[in-house]
Amino acid sequence: MQEPTIADMSIMDEHIVVESKTRISSICNNLSVNPGNAVLVKKGSEILGVVTAKDIFRAMSEGANAAKLRVDKIMRKEILAIRGDTPLSKGLDKISESNPDAIIVVDESDNFVGYFSLRDYRESTRKLEAYQLMAARLKRSKSAITEKIEKEESKSDLLNLLLGGNEDEDDDEVDVPSMISLE
Repeated sequence: MQEPTIADMSIMDEHIVVESKTRISSICNNLSVNPGNAVLVKKGSEILGVVTAKDIFRAMSEGANAAKLRVDKIMRKEILAIRGDTPLSKGLDKISESNPDAIIVVDESDNFVGYFSLRDYRESTRKLEAYQLMAARLKRSKSAITEKIEKEESKSDLLNLLLGGNEDEDDDEVDVPSMISLE
């Protein structure tokens, strides 16, 4: 049983990607429908920053004009890139240590493949706990079976062990209850 990875999460939703020169007014329609989405700001193929509805409201409260303001002027720049094949436990540790503005998922060539959202973070902690619980149960079961096999004097097969084997019963003298008498 393998530990789930960062890429096992829903990394293809909850975001849009726009060019750095994009005006705030052009993304407002998308954010009005999906206010929880992150707007990832890119230049070429590189993700430079992130903007959320909260960032836009903050800029507007400070007097910014949404029709003229570009996303690269208000984006937050602390971006953590994590490879998709990173095990959840290691990825969550990296996220906790760095406290980034946004987490992007990249492939082995460092190409953007998705966005690791706050919802993904919460879901991944539950998924990791479930994995760890299942792994611990499997380990205990394996240990118990191994111990039982080692204690057995006769090396019965695993199927008999798991099904409870019938070493004490004599197979020739099986009493089968019958409701019909044939006498």
